[in-house]
Amino acid sequence: MSGLVYRLKDIGYSYPYAPARFSLDLDSLEVPDGGILALVGPNGAGKTTLLMLLAFLLRPARGRLEFLGRDPWATDDAAVLARRDAVLLTHHPYLFKGTIGVNVAFGLKIRRLPEDEAGARVRDALALVELDGWEGKPVSGLSAGQAQRAAIARALALRPRVLLLDEPTANLDAALGLRMEAVLREAVHAWGTTVVFSTHNFSQASRLADSILYLSDGQRVEFSHENCYSGTASTDGRTSWIEPKPGVRIVFPGETRGHVTCVIDPAEIRLVAADGGGPVPSGPNVFRGRVSRMEAMDPDTALVRTSGDLVFRATLPLRALEAGGISLSREVLLTFEPGSVRVVGERPAEAREPS
Repeated sequence: MSGLVYRLKDIGYSYPYAPARFSLDLDSLEVPDGGILALVGPNGAGKTTLLMLLAFLLRPARGRLEFLGRDPWATDDAAVLARRDAVLLTHHPYLFKGTIGVNVAFGLKIRRLPEDEAGARVRDALALVELDGWEGKPVSGLSAGQAQRAAIARALALRPRVLLLDEPTANLDAALGLRMEAVLREAVHAWGTTVVFSTHNFSQASRLADSILYLSDGQRVEFSHENCYSGTASTDGRTSWIEPKPGVRIVFPGETRGHVTCVIDPAEIRLVAADGGGPVPSGPNVFRGRVSRMEAMDPDTALVRTSGDLVFRATLPLRALEAGGISLSREVLLTFEPGSVRVVGERPAEAREPS
């Protein structure tokens, strides 16, 4: 990597005409050249807004955003040129009428690439997304996953300096999603492309990205969206709670009111087998669930997903899983201290990021 693609300082953006009062506020962000950055957070966190800023489709209301060491908003021409270097693929990409080949070649035609070179790029891009020989197929008959892959190919064919992706594997099955992750790594290694992508999948971010930016309520937060829940807080003056689902409470200390987002560090969650014969955990934050997924994060630690009252993810030492008899499909009780709950956002209940 050599230098920075983006440098952001004291960036702020609000949607001026939206009924919701969402705002994005970032004190700083640096994106190295030739790396992969993941934006992780719940719906309404600000991931899409940040991608739009990085694609120069939105202009910061305050602060400074540098692209390749320059101000892309210095002139209208500078912004147009910057947009050619930073290609955004949205969550629901739009395909033009006609064939896949026409769609993938569209940006190349606009850039006036020679016909032979453009044809080679189209074929290479379609091969990367496993749509070899599909140039002549009409887009009207594509499934959501095939349309997503065609849109990825259209972006890859441009070989942009920066590729911005809003949940690029959301419409793909797990196996194909993993293969598309390999495609993005190939783009980085073969062409020096910098990739910034948003995802709800913490495991995907950990696998693919060199660095991860966690967002919640338009701000950088310490933890990821794992175990991130929002709701309107109630309080008795000593403790407070939200109900992400009716009758299911997450309790935390202090007196808090208004719409809040709470995050529980996966390392702070304890698991015991529900039928293990040991003492039943007590306290306000005790939940029942079933282990629905387990995967190794490193040789000594596992990420465990449980589904039940709420969906939680916990990180535990492998030896603790073995000692507790925690296994896939096992019913478990999980608990965490009220002090483990971090309130990362507090705003009026009607405030949301526009969709």
